Amino acid sequence: MSTEQSMNTNDQQPLPQTGDNLSQYDSDEKYNEALIHINEEVSHNIVFAKESNDWREIRNRLNISKDKLKGLFLKDEDNNNLLDLINGAIESVNKRQSDEMEKIEKESFENYNNVIDRVRESVTKSKETKDFKQAREALLSAQDLFKNLKLKRSHRDELIKLINEAFDELTTRQIEERENYEMECIENYHSLKAVVEHALEFAKTSPIFAKSREALIKVQNEIKGKKLKRDQREELFQVIRSAFEDVNKRQDEDRHNFESETTENYNKLKKLVDDAIEFSQTTEEFSVAREQLINAQNAIKGVKLKREQRDELYSHIRAVFEDLNSKQSQDRTEYDTECGDNYTKLTQKVDDCFALVLGVTDFKLIRETLITVQSEVKISKLKKDQRSELFARIREAFGHFDKKKDEFFSKRKDERKTKLSDIKKNLQEKIARLNELIAKDSDAAELQKKRLEESNGDESVTNDANKRISSISNRNTEKQKVIDDTNIRINDIEKELSELQ
Repeated sequence: MSTEQSMNTNDQQPLPQTGDNLSQYDSDEKYNEALIHINEEVSHNIVFAKESNDWREIRNRLNISKDKLKGLFLKDEDNNNLLDLINGAIESVNKRQSDEMEKIEKESFENYNNVIDRVRESVTKSKETKDFKQAREALLSAQDLFKNLKLKRSHRDELIKLINEAFDELTTRQIEERENYEMECIENYHSLKAVVEHALEFAKTSPIFAKSREALIKVQNEIKGKKLKRDQREELFQVIRSAFEDVNKRQDEDRHNFESETTENYNKLKKLVDDAIEFSQTTEEFSVAREQLINAQNAIKGVKLKREQRDELYSHIRAVFEDLNSKQSQDRTEYDTECGDNYTKLTQKVDDCFALVLGVTDFKLIRETLITVQSEVKISKLKKDQRSELFARIREAFGHFDKKKDEFFSKRKDERKTKLSDIKKNLQEKIARLNELIAKDSDAAELQKKRLEESNGDESVTNDANKRISSISNRNTEKQKVIDDTNIRINDIEKELSELQ
């Protein structure tokens, strides 16, 4: 039978209650029975006192036995023996409790001294660093230092207060940074909106569609490099997309008008060229014929035509020039001299073109120079083999030009792909970091929920825990929004990378 069961048994058999002397016992048998009964109770309580650490219950039981002993009015010897046993047990319990408390006090103080400096160091680090993730990890690590240690309540409260105040300060800084971010987004939006409006006005009025697109692309790149909220960025991009569509529409209309105008011009010039050719083929007045052909050439220069139309008309005129030149046998010497001079001059210009192709990256300048020299070769007085040689060299120069241009744009394309890949990698790492923060905040929220369960209705603890849970929830919502926005940006990058393949 256990000590507690024995005590219950004793409680169910109350000792005799008496007056002021031993006359209460009718016989020695009843006295002995009462003595045995109280001896058993005291013995059980002493055993319990030796085995248990429930100091309050031990003292309660021993005091109950003391009180019962007072009411039994036993013989002095029996009474004193039992009282000595009870007092001895109480003294032993007091010493055990004192030793245990001293041990706990010492262990608690050592634990406190072991962690307080490290906790303060983590708190200081969290206040000084701008890396919120690193700061939060430092605080959580500091929190883990004393989570399972034996500590005095005042020491544990002090450490928890340090950590909680540091978390609050960190949260405040994050909120301030978020507010600064939103303010920067607003300022960037208003600034970029003015730039976009200026670019739109230019794109609407510029007669050069390439310049219009260049202006729109430039402002588009400015937007990409600025901090903006998703709806602000989408609004500006949508305006620019509409502007691109407007430019495309105007260019289509311009192409249609160009087609009509060039067809009309070609028909008019073809009649002029045909008349000049017919005159040169039937007249002996070569100078007049040459003058009419030159006038036809000049008429072609100032009129809008397609390249193939212009080349066709020039080709017809050049063929007639060659016929005239061949017919003018009396001017052969002069013709040869002029052809030689033209060949020398144009050879130097072609050499200059090669130098230009190899020396600069202004592709527009190179192309315009090559076309200009090519046009001069077309209309200059040259022998057939001279013209063929110069045309071959110009074609070679165009070949070098095309190769250089392709290599240049291929390199730019590769650089763009590398840059986008790096950005994508950084964004993916950012998402990973945010997910880690969300997970850690969720763990922190679980700790606060545990506090709620253990608060026992403590209003201050309940309010504080609810406040922290709400704060954590709001932070996680903001982080998730950043993750969603970042995923959209990654999709855009992947789409652009796919288009660059």
